[in-house]
Amino acid sequence: MSNLNFRHLRYFRAVAANGSIVRAADIPHLAPQTISGQLRELEQQMNVKLFEKSGRNLALTDAARS
Repeated sequence: MSNLNFRHLRYFRAVAANGSIVRAADIPHLAPQTISGQLRELEQQMNVKLFEKSGRNLALTDAARS
């Protein structure tokens, strides 16, 4: 987990708060692909799935809430 940085956490928080990568991308004015890639890196580094699809939205997994 040595490559974990504040950007990963900032994007995680934005998606968790907004329930959507697209809505979270509007806040820092980034492309959804950028946020998606950062979340994928975070999940790989932590070896845990953080979000589940719930229709068009994303919901935190139990592991992400812990």
